[in-house]
Amino acid sequence: MTSSTLPSRPPAERAPAATVASTASEAARSTKKPKAPSDREGFRQAMAWLHTWAGLILGWLLFAIFLTGTLSFFKNEFNLWMRPEMHGLQPVDATDPQVAQKALDALVRRVPNVTQWIMHLPDDRDPAVNILWRDTGNGRFETLRMNPQTGEAIDARQTMGGDFFYRFHFELRTAQKGRWTLEGRWVVGVATMLMFVALISGVITHRRIFKDFFTFRPTKGGQRAWLDAHNVSGVLVLPFYLMITFSGLMIFHTLYMPAGIATAYKGENGVDSNTYFADLQGEKAESRPRRRPGDKVEPLPAIALPSILTEARTRWDGGRIGSLQARRDAKGRAVVEVTRHEGDRLQYRPPRLLFDATTGQWLDQADATGPAVKTYGVLYGLHMARFADIGLRCALFGFGVLGSLMIATGMVLWSVKRSAKSQTQASRTGIAASKDNRAGVAPTKAPFGERLVAAINIATLAGLPLACGVYIASNRLIPLNAEGRADVELAWFFSAWGLALLWALACAVVRPSRMGWSVPLGAAGLVWGLLPVINALTTHTHLGVTLPAGEWVWASMDLAFLTTGLVLGWLSWRLRPGRAPKGKAAEAKTPRTAPAAALPAATDVSVSTSGA
Repeated sequence: MTSSTLPSRPPAERAPAATVASTASEAARSTKKPKAPSDREGFRQAMAWLHTWAGLILGWLLFAIFLTGTLSFFKNEFNLWMRPEMHGLQPVDATDPQVAQKALDALVRRVPNVTQWIMHLPDDRDPAVNILWRDTGNGRFETLRMNPQTGEAIDARQTMGGDFFYRFHFELRTAQKGRWTLEGRWVVGVATMLMFVALISGVITHRRIFKDFFTFRPTKGGQRAWLDAHNVSGVLVLPFYLMITFSGLMIFHTLYMPAGIATAYKGENGVDSNTYFADLQGEKAESRPRRRPGDKVEPLPAIALPSILTEARTRWDGGRIGSLQARRDAKGRAVVEVTRHEGDRLQYRPPRLLFDATTGQWLDQADATGPAVKTYGVLYGLHMARFADIGLRCALFGFGVLGSLMIATGMVLWSVKRSAKSQTQASRTGIAASKDNRAGVAPTKAPFGERLVAAINIATLAGLPLACGVYIASNRLIPLNAEGRADVELAWFFSAWGLALLWALACAVVRPSRMGWSVPLGAAGLVWGLLPVINALTTHTHLGVTLPAGEWVWASMDLAFLTTGLVLGWLSWRLRPGRAPKGKAAEAKTPRTAPAAALPAATDVSVSTSGA
C-alpha cells in the first residue's frame, strides 16, 4: 500500500508542533532526579518536628499555665473584688507612721506571743493593711487584713481570690494549703522548658517570620486560617514570650539547676545554701536564722515603729515603703526589716533597711549589687511585673492573652492537620464507604488518637475558661459560713473543669459532634456574662454603686467579666453545629472532583476531630 492510500489523521487528532515540544520537555523534566534537600532544609525539618512535639506533649498544661499567669497580672484586683467586705475602705496616707502602728497594736492584742510578722502597707491597688504572722519558729503564716484607719481586723470571707491563679500558675496549687507544691513546681518547670524549646525551634522553622507578621487570612478556613492565626499570635510579641519563658525558668534555678550552687558553695556539712541565698538577696549570711520545725522562738518585744519609718524615709529620700518585717536574727536579736515598695524599681527584690527593734537604731542595708545578681533580679522583676502601672499591666495582660491564643491555635492546628489527612483518605475510599453505609456498616471514624486529642483540646481550651468563671461565681454563691470555704471554691473550679472533660470525651471520642466546642464555650460565656448580675444580687459592690461613685477598680472588674462573656459567647456562636462556612472557606471545603459518595465519610471524620 502506497502512502497516498493511507487514511489521513483527523484534524482534531493532530497535535501542534508546540504541543508536542511542550509534552516532550515535560517528559524530560519528569525524568530528572528530584533535587536532594540541602542541609539547611534538613535542619529546618528537624526543627519543625521538634517544634510540633515539644508543643504537643504538654501543650494543654502550658495553656493552663499561661492563662492563669496572665490573670495573675491583676491578682490584687481579683483579691479585692472577691472580698466585697473590703469595699468602702477610704484611702489613707501610707506614709503616716500611725497607720502601721495601729495595725501592729491590733495584732499584738490578738496574738500576744507573735514571733514574726510581715506587714504590707496599703497602696493604690490594695487599700487594706495585710499582715502575715506566726507564733512558732518555722510554722505556716496566718493572714490578717486590717482597716488602715482603725487598725482593727476586717472580717472578710475566706477565699484564695486571685492568689489561686497566681499559685496555680507556677505550682499547680489545688488547695489553699497545698502539700504538693514542690512537685508542682517541677512539673511546671518541665513544661516551661518545653515551651522554650518550642519557641526557639519555631523561630528556626519559619522561613518567612517577618512576612507571617503581616499575613492573616481567616476567610480561607481550614489549615491555612489556623496556621496564619498561630503565626501571627506567635510572631506579634515574640520577645515577650522569650522573656517570660526564660525568666520563669530562672526564678526557680535553685530547684532545676542545683549543681552550680553545690560546686561554688561548699560547706563543712555539704552545700552551704544559706550563704548562697544571702548573696542572692544582698544580705550577710551570719544574720540569716536557720531554724527547724518545732524550734522555740521567743516572742517579739514592743516595737516603736514611727521612729523606724521616719528614718527609713529619710535614707530613701522620701521613697515609698512597701512592707515591714519583724523577726529575730541568727543571734536572737529582735530586728525590723523595712522593704522599699516594689513599684519603685524594675529589679527584684527591692532594697531593705535593717533596724534594731528595741532601740530603732539603723544597723545595715541589704541590696543585691553584683552584676550576676542584678541581672537575675531584673529577669525576676520583668516576670513579676510588679513595677508596672495600670497601662503597662494592661499591655502585658494583652500579651499574655496572645500567648494563650498562640498555644491554643497550635493545638487546634495539629488536630486540623490530622483531620485533613483523614478526610483525604476517606475521600479516596468514599465509594466503598457509601456501599458499606447501604449495607448497614457505620461510617469510618477518625483514629482514636485524633479523637482523644480533640477531646483534650475542648476540655482545656474551652473548659478552663468555664472553670475560671465558675470559680469566680462560687465566691458569691457559697455561704459565708461554709467550713473550709476557700477549698470549696477550688472544688467548684476543678468540678467544672472535670465536667468539661467528660463532655469533651463524650462529644469527641464516644459520639463525635460539633457541639463539643459550642456548648462549653457557650456555658463559659453565660457564666462570665452573669457575674455582674450575680454580684448585684449578692453584694452592694455592683455597677449601680461603683460606676456613679467612680470606683473604677471595682467597676472595671465587672465590665471586664461582661466583656469576657460576650467574647466567649461569640466564639460559641461561631462554632455552633450546622453553621455553613462562607466565602473562600466554603469553596475550600467542597472538593471539585471528589465523588459524591466520599462526602459523608469526610464529614464524619471532620466532625470527630477538630470541629473547626
